[in-house]
Amino acid sequence: MSLLAKIFIVIQTVLVMVYLGMTATLYQHRRDWRTSYQKLKTRYTTMVSRSQKEIQALRTFVIAKDELVASKEREVRSLKTSLDQQVALAQRNNQLLQEKTVEFNQLNQNMTRLSQRLEEALQFNRQLNDRKSELEGLLEVATNRRETAEGQVARLTTYTTSLEQDLADLRTQFADTRRLLREKELMISMAQGAGVDFELLVPGPPVPAIDGNVVAVKTDVSPPLVLLSVGLDDKVERGFHFSIYRGTKFIGKVVVERVLRDSAGCRVLFTADGAQIQPGDNAATRLQ
Repeated sequence: MSLLAKIFIVIQTVLVMVYLGMTATLYQHRRDWRTSYQKLKTRYTTMVSRSQKEIQALRTFVIAKDELVASKEREVRSLKTSLDQQVALAQRNNQLLQEKTVEFNQLNQNMTRLSQRLEEALQFNRQLNDRKSELEGLLEVATNRRETAEGQVARLTTYTTSLEQDLADLRTQFADTRRLLREKELMISMAQGAGVDFELLVPGPPVPAIDGNVVAVKTDVSPPLVLLSVGLDDKVERGFHFSIYRGTKFIGKVVVERVLRDSAGCRVLFTADGAQIQPGDNAATRLQ
């Protein structure tokens, strides 16, 4: 037996059982069909009237619904139109946003380049400030050196003027000394012609009594050199002999080789055994 036949048998069995159940139910509830018919007719009439009212109400409701739907459709069309406008506006705004995004990216790139240039400019400015500070320091040093140089020039100018004055005085004194020397030579020649031997009378040229001090000693030359604190203003002349002593101790003897206004340069003739001339020692042409 096929599956379809089995299904039909099951359906037939179910229908038979339903028919038997309905027949049993109708037999159990036997009634007066006429009365039932009248009741049913009345109920039907009532239900029809009620249904008509409900249908009328439903029609009214449907009309209202149709009007509402029409209103909503109009509103939907308006909203759709507005939505289309908003979509178009959104598209334009999106396009504008993309354009502004491109402009912003360009501006951002420009800002980045400007920031780099600004940083380079700031770094260059710092280098310029450092160079400026260095140049200001060099300018200050140069200014100080210039002031020092100007001071030295002024001192050298003063010293040159003093030297020129000393040179002029020396030239004048040289001329006077040369004249006196010629006179003395003439007198000595006359005295020697008369039989006077000056070498036996004096050990050196006659000098006035002059006292001074040793200012400096130069010992890296031979013979050593000595600078005395007396000069032309004290009537010191070239060739004068000075005795050097320290307290009561004799140290040595020097001869004048160069004379300035307030100092004299001497050459050491000899020193006592174990003695050495030092700055601060006394010097005199005549020992008391």
